Amino acid sequence: MERDRTLRFTPIDHPDARLQRIGFDLSDPYVEQCWSAVVGPSSTLLLRRLPVLWVARVPAEIGASELSRSLGLGVAAGERSRLMSTLQRLVHFGLARPVSDGAGLDVYHQVAPLSPRQLARLPQWTRDAHERLFGAHLEGIERLASHRANVASITARLDHLQHGARHAANGVSPQHRALGR
Repeated sequence: MERDRTLRFTPIDHPDARLQRIGFDLSDPYVEQCWSAVVGPSSTLLLRRLPVLWVARVPAEIGASELSRSLGLGVAAGERSRLMSTLQRLVHFGLARPVSDGAGLDVYHQVAPLSPRQLARLPQWTRDAHERLFGAHLEGIERLASHRANVASITARLDHLQHGARHAANGVSPQHRALGR
């Protein structure tokens, strides 16, 4: 009987910097409501499960047959098993990459929005979910960028007030200080 091998799943940043900014976290509802129609339920469940496993350990390590059973794929974990098909789908659709020793995957923290080509093949409900979730996601990114700009502006003003107060306390105005007086 073959010994159950341990699979290792390491979270990594996506190589595309744009996707790092606008991608969806694996725990986002977009993964389940949109990507599931592309990669299937077992790959979606695995993507959603990985952040939970990473809380305990990074990289997450789990026996192949244990993982297979936990995803409802049965006990088989060989090269032609449903588990291996699940892992291959993640790689095929650019959500992960194989590790060099073949004992797991490097999984991207973020998933891309579905492409127009992918969306064209999906049912209307999924396309509607994409529009709703992607729109809300972009608005959230916009709000975050605006918030960061406000924080930077406030920080700059506080620095100016703090430095101006320090110079006034010394009896030297910032203008005179700049002139060396």
